[in-house]
Amino acid sequence: MKQILEYCFKNKHTSPITDINTGEVCCSDCGMVLKEKIVDQTNGPGTFTNEDYLKNVRNGPPSKIAMSNMSKSSVISKKNIDAVGKRILSDNKAHFSRMRLWDSRSKNSSKERNLMRAFTVLDAYASKLSIPENGKEHAAYIYRKAVSKDIIRGSSIPSMMAASVYAACKQLGIPRSMDDTSKVADISKKKLSRTYKRLVKNLELKVSSFNTDYVSKISNTLAVSEKTARLAAKIIYDLKKENLHVGKNPIGITAASLYLSAINYDEHISMQKISKKTNISTVTIRKMTRLLRPFAAKYLKSIDIEA
Repeated sequence: MKQILEYCFKNKHTSPITDINTGEVCCSDCGMVLKEKIVDQTNGPGTFTNEDYLKNVRNGPPSKIAMSNMSKSSVISKKNIDAVGKRILSDNKAHFSRMRLWDSRSKNSSKERNLMRAFTVLDAYASKLSIPENGKEHAAYIYRKAVSKDIIRGSSIPSMMAASVYAACKQLGIPRSMDDTSKVADISKKKLSRTYKRLVKNLELKVSSFNTDYVSKISNTLAVSEKTARLAAKIIYDLKKENLHVGKNPIGITAASLYLSAINYDEHISMQKISKKTNISTVTIRKMTRLLRPFAAKYLKSIDIEA
């Protein structure tokens, strides 16, 4: 390259041109190639709609863990035409035919098929549970780790993916209960719990039930006011400071705190209604109410607990 430039400058060749088809910079005087395959730095035509963007975009879609090929797949075209648009010589057709064959076989490995099916299941779960994109990506990351460590052996794809989704929600603080996840995955709560514990143990996942805020979800379900929800959050915060929440069902504690807060603001909601909406027994709610009563006393005017 250096010798070519020295030759051109020595002979006063100062008119380089760019071949728009090949991206090469050539000397117009001697025909020497000065630079090969340069990158087009222009932004391209403006796009105003999704259709224009998809039509004119020069790069592929963003990389996503929740896709089997992570959005980086490439396909060898079946057309025997090169990048410039010229037809491939007949001597090279057999070579490219073999390349296409091995390319398709490499994408049909057992691992690839497993991921394709698993992430189809993940799309369905994420849609039904209304999980945000970051939760979906994190669940895919956990599942990929399970596949790489061969933890999925002996478990079905739906149950392992459901466990991955539940673990991701736990780690990111997304309020999705085991009941919700098992119902969407159409598997028993016992089976989901067993698979989830296996996943946490083998991958050494750090999860905490009380990183998840169930107040907003349950308060919306019960249709209580915002001030009631905020007061319930205060009561739970005081309980956490004393570490009395450890080992308790977070949904049960949230249900009890909302029950007490609703009484304070004259939004009397029966324990039976809360039990039905949260799938927590009235016995558990009453027990959690007694636990929360000392912490709620400084906020509430009076507390009359149902018998």
